Amino acid sequence: MTYVALGDSYASGEGLAPSLAYPVLLREGGVERFSTLTQAARSGAVTGDVLATQVSSLRADTRTVTLTVGGNDAGFATVVAACLHSPDPRLQAVLDQGAQWRAAAKAGAQRRIAFLGGPAAAPQDRTVPLVRVLSEVGRRAPDAEILVTGYPRLLGSRPTPQGHRASDVLPLFVAEQDAAWMSAQSEALDAAIASGVQRARAGGVRARYVDVSAEFEGHALSDRQAPWVNGVVLASLGSLVPDSSSFHLTAEGSRAYATALSDASVI
Repeated sequence: MTYVALGDSYASGEGLAPSLAYPVLLREGGVERFSTLTQAARSGAVTGDVLATQVSSLRADTRTVTLTVGGNDAGFATVVAACLHSPDPRLQAVLDQGAQWRAAAKAGAQRRIAFLGGPAAAPQDRTVPLVRVLSEVGRRAPDAEILVTGYPRLLGSRPTPQGHRASDVLPLFVAEQDAAWMSAQSEALDAAIASGVQRARAGGVRARYVDVSAEFEGHALSDRQAPWVNGVVLASLGSLVPDSSSFHLTAEGSRAYATALSDASVI
C-alpha cells in the first residue's frame, strides 16, 4: 500500500533528524498502510505549494495521504513575533515594530485563517482554500484516504508573572492577553482546517480531520510537563539569530503526531 506525506515543516520534520519526521515514524511503526512512503512535505510550504508541486507525488495507486498545512498560510511566524515581548530593552527594541504593525499582523492572520477554511476561490498570496487542495488530491489519488491534521496549542496554562515563557535561552514572553488571543487563533485555525475537510467530504473526497491537540495536552511551552514544541531556539551560542527549529516539533511532538495519525487510521 502506498503512502504519500504532504504539507509543511511539521510534516517534513524541520529541526529533527530525518528519521524523526512523523511520516517516517509512521512508516517504521508496523502499520501496513504507511509502509511504503513518499515524503513530499517541505519546510515553509503553504497550501499553494502543495497544490502546485507536492500533489505531483500522488499516483492512482496511492492509498493513504497525510497532510499538515495551514500554519504558514496563517502567517504563524509573524503572529508569534507580533506577540513576543522582553524585559531586556535590547531585545525589546528588536521586537517592537509598533502597535500598528502588531494590529495589522493579527488582522491579517484572522483574515487568512477564515479564507483557508472557506469555499473554493482564487488564491490569495499563495494561500488556496483547503477544499481546493483536497479536491485535487482526491482527483489524483481517487482511492486514497486523506488524513488531515490540525496543530497543537503552543502556549500552556502556567504563565510566569511576566507572561508565558517563549524561550529557554532568552527572556522572551507572551503577555496573558496575547496568549489568550493566540490560543483563540490556534483554535480558529484548527476549525478552519476541519471546515475545509468537511467541504471536501461534501464533494465526495475521502478526507478526515485528525485533531492532535489531545496528544499534546500538558506539553505546551508553559505547562508543568516537558514541552513537545520548541520555543525560540538560537542558531548558535552568542547569536540572536533564531534556529529553524524554533516553534517546531520536538522528537516527542513528532511522535505525538504519529500516534494521533496511527490511531485515526484504524477507525
